Amino acid sequence: MADLISVIVATYNRSDALAAVLRSLSRQSDLDFEVVVADDGSGPDTARVVTDWVSRLGVPLKHVWHEDRGFRLAEIRNRAIRAASGAYCVF
Repeated sequence: MADLISVIVATYNRSDALAAVLRSLSRQSDLDFEVVVADDGSGPDTARVVTDWVSRLGVPLKHVWHEDRGFRLAEIRNRAIRAASGAYCVF
Protein backbone atom coordinates (compact mmCIF):
# COMPACT_ATOMS: atom_id res chain seq x y z
CA MET A 1 0.00 0.00 0.00
CA ALA A 2 1.27 3.46 -0.90
CA ASP A 3 1.89 6.19 1.66
CA LEU A 4 -0.97 8.61 2.26
CA ILE A 5 -0.58 11.96 0.51
CA SER A 6 -1.96 15.17 2.02
CA VAL A 7 -3.12 17.62 -0.63
CA ILE A 8 -3.08 21.08 0.95
CA VAL A 9 -5.26 23.65 -0.79
CA ALA A 10 -4.73 27.26 0.28
CA THR A 11 -7.72 29.57 -0.05
CA TYR A 12 -8.99 33.01 0.85
CA ASN A 13 -12.54 34.11 -0.02
CA ARG A 14 -12.68 32.21 -3.31
CA SER A 15 -15.37 29.65 -2.56
CA ASP A 16 -16.01 29.24 -6.30
CA ALA A 17 -12.39 28.30 -7.00
CA LEU A 18 -12.27 26.03 -3.95
CA ALA A 19 -15.38 24.19 -5.15
CA ALA A 20 -13.76 23.69 -8.56
CA VAL A 21 -10.59 22.28 -6.97
CA LEU A 22 -12.57 19.92 -4.73
CA ARG A 23 -14.68 18.80 -7.69
CA SER A 24 -11.50 17.97 -9.61
CA LEU A 25 -10.01 16.10 -6.65
CA SER A 26 -13.21 14.07 -6.26
CA ARG A 27 -12.71 12.70 -9.79
CA GLN A 28 -9.28 11.18 -9.14
CA SER A 29 -8.98 7.44 -9.65
CA ASP A 30 -6.33 6.98 -6.93
CA LEU A 31 -8.02 7.80 -3.62
CA ASP A 32 -5.04 7.29 -1.32
CA PHE A 33 -4.95 10.94 -0.27
CA GLU A 34 -6.60 13.41 2.04
CA VAL A 35 -7.39 17.07 1.48
CA VAL A 36 -6.57 19.81 3.97
CA VAL A 37 -8.06 23.22 3.17
CA ALA A 38 -5.71 25.92 4.51
CA ASP A 39 -8.08 28.87 4.92
CA ASP A 40 -6.44 32.26 5.56
CA GLY A 41 -9.50 33.80 7.22
CA SER A 42 -12.26 33.43 4.64
CA GLY A 43 -15.88 34.18 5.44
CA PRO A 44 -18.73 31.71 5.90
CA ASP A 45 -19.11 30.93 2.17
CA THR A 46 -15.83 28.99 2.21
CA ALA A 47 -16.84 27.04 5.32
CA ARG A 48 -20.12 26.10 3.60
CA VAL A 49 -18.25 24.77 0.57
CA VAL A 50 -16.02 22.63 2.80
CA THR A 51 -19.03 21.33 4.77
CA ASP A 52 -20.84 20.51 1.53
CA TRP A 53 -17.88 18.52 0.19
CA VAL A 54 -17.05 16.53 3.36
CA SER A 55 -19.62 13.83 2.61
CA ARG A 56 -19.12 13.63 -1.13
CA LEU A 57 -15.40 14.10 -1.75
CA GLY A 58 -14.61 10.41 -1.31
CA VAL A 59 -11.48 11.07 0.78
CA PRO A 60 -10.96 12.69 4.19
CA LEU A 61 -11.35 16.47 4.15
CA LYS A 62 -10.11 18.81 6.89
CA HIS A 63 -10.65 22.55 7.20
CA VAL A 64 -7.91 24.54 8.96
CA TRP A 65 -8.92 28.19 9.48
CA HIS A 66 -7.67 31.20 11.34
CA GLU A 67 -9.07 34.69 11.78
CA ASP A 68 -8.45 37.21 9.00
CA ARG A 69 -5.72 39.49 10.35
CA GLY A 70 -4.07 40.29 7.05
CA PHE A 71 -2.12 38.10 4.67
CA ARG A 72 -0.82 35.15 6.73
CA LEU A 73 -0.59 32.44 4.08
CA ALA A 74 2.65 30.95 5.44
CA GLU A 75 1.13 30.55 8.90
CA ILE A 76 -2.03 28.82 7.67
CA ARG A 77 0.03 26.52 5.44
CA ASN A 78 2.12 25.55 8.46
CA ARG A 79 -1.04 24.86 10.47
CA ALA A 80 -2.33 22.70 7.63
CA ILE A 81 0.92 20.71 7.61
CA ARG A 82 0.49 20.08 11.34
CA ALA A 83 -3.11 18.91 10.73
CA ALA A 84 -2.11 16.64 7.85
CA SER A 85 -1.90 12.87 8.33
CA GLY A 86 0.01 12.05 5.16
CA ALA A 87 3.60 11.01 4.74
CA TYR A 88 3.86 13.62 1.97
CA CYS A 89 2.31 17.07 1.58
CA VAL A 90 1.49 18.42 -1.86
CA PHE A 91 0.50 22.06 -2.30
